[in-house]
Amino acid sequence: MKRFLVIGAMALALIAPLAQAQRGSHRGSGQIELGIDGGIIFGLDAPKVTVVGLPLQSFRLGYFLSPNVEIEPRFSISSISGGGNSITTYTLDAGLLFQPSGDRVGNGLYLRPFAGFSGVNVSGPGDLHSGHLGVGLGVKLPFADRRLATRLETNFTHGFSGGGSNAIGVLIGLSFFTR
Repeated sequence: MKRFLVIGAMALALIAPLAQAQRGSHRGSGQIELGIDGGIIFGLDAPKVTVVGLPLQSFRLGYFLSPNVEIEPRFSISSISGGGNSITTYTLDAGLLFQPSGDRVGNGLYLRPFAGFSGVNVSGPGDLHSGHLGVGLGVKLPFADRRLATRLETNFTHGFSGGGSNAIGVLIGLSFFTR
């Protein structure tokens, strides 16, 4: 688990300079979007599982490479312990938001393909780790002088471990823009 967190932190540290380097070459690039999302995930395979993460399921940090493209790492972690047992779940994704309108907080659709890994660590044996790919379709709805936006998204994810798994997610989020 610690190894995955260290790899994730290193990936985020490496992405930031890339976004900064792009700032001078594209008008509107280099802007930052901080966000939190809550949501519901419906597993489509046996055993069918529903995961509810409200009001907070994940944290995301977006870097605009251009007015139409944003790279967006997303991270979540949950831990429960009691009676000498513990369970920890985590997810780390990296996605690209394609926004045809070219307006970072404008009304309009976006497409977000993503890849990542997730896992469940339990006390004793039985840990599960999986890579996954997915795609989301959503909309940003600005408010508060365009410094904030609501994000609504539905997505599909395919996991690769244990013969594969599929899930549909519905997310609602809040974004804050630094400029």
